[in-house]
Amino acid sequence: MNKIKVSFYAVSGLFSLAMAATAMAKLTTNPALVQSFEAMGYPLFLLTILGVAYLIGIAAILQPVSKTLRQWGYAGFSVALVGAVASHVLSGDPIANAVPGLFLLVILAIVVVLERKHRNQ
Repeated sequence: MNKIKVSFYAVSGLFSLAMAATAMAKLTTNPALVQSFEAMGYPLFLLTILGVAYLIGIAAILQPVSKTLRQWGYAGFSVALVGAVASHVLSGDPIANAVPGLFLLVILAIVVVLERKHRNQ
């Protein structure tokens, strides 16, 4: 295996694990997330919707068959993460609360770049 392929699978796996952990926190109504959602004025049922959407997105980016489905997964996570960062910043939260979303967005960008390099080999 070459470096790009190994890097792609490693970073994709780490991103997927991070998003799975986030999905589970949303689905189990983690108290910190509940408090954050309430402070930003979002309804709590949005936690369930996002948790399920994250699990679907993970399945989409990890499946090996459809490039289009994978790209939709990447797009969905991009929208969700940009929305999370914007929600924290625009609600007046400290910037530190938006950093995890920014970090995951950077990791997602790395996954997309590595995926393109891997597929073009």
